[in-house]
Amino acid sequence: MLLAGLAGCQNTTETPAPLPDYYPLAANSYRIYDVADTTWRNDVPTASRFQFREQVAGEPTTDATGQQVYQVVRSRRAKAADAWRVDSVLTVTVAPLSVTEQFNNRRTVVLVQPAKEGKSWSFNAFNGLDSVRAVTRFYQQVDQPFSIVRDGKTYRYENTVTTANDFNNSLNSVNAAYIATQRTTFAAGVGPVYRVSRRFDNDCSGAAGCRLPFFRRIGQSRSEVLIESGK
Repeated sequence: MLLAGLAGCQNTTETPAPLPDYYPLAANSYRIYDVADTTWRNDVPTASRFQFREQVAGEPTTDATGQQVYQVVRSRRAKAADAWRVDSVLTVTVAPLSVTEQFNNRRTVVLVQPAKEGKSWSFNAFNGLDSVRAVTRFYQQVDQPFSIVRDGKTYRYENTVTTANDFNNSLNSVNAAYIATQRTTFAAGVGPVYRVSRRFDNDCSGAAGCRLPFFRRIGQSRSEVLIESGK
């Protein structure tokens, strides 16, 4: 019932591309991301750069519902010449109607079937932060090309889908005092190729109120760009 609620009504004549195409997983496969991270405290930014590697640890297991569950080990290093150090572990569950990730005991719905422009679902349907009917994630730019430039190199993908948050129950997801944005782009046959998240707690108590430039009490902005993948 939960998966049916997530996927919504489907046209039985529709044959959408299987979800694993946008999140392919295989034993020992890996993806390396270049990460640009900036944190704010009392309007003072601190920037850092590092790399993450996400590697599938062996063959998948099967959960109680018969779905495939993959263990993905996330490692970190400051630069390409450094050794990898394990940072964390997440699990990815591939079901017929959805793909979910579990990290720090929090399970989230990252993809649902079918991928259609504007389609929405509950990102936190499995963890109690939202109801299954809450609208907190939606598709945009479905089956569109995507490119991103990092350190002078352009990464291009011909067929992608992008998921974005809707934390404020509006497609704009904008609040002057508190801004929270998440967006992930998935490329067919590749997986997540770009992630961006921003969370800002802005001070609107001054004479200027909530006007640019904001005084950022606390905040974080992070982008992750896929720079390498393989097995």
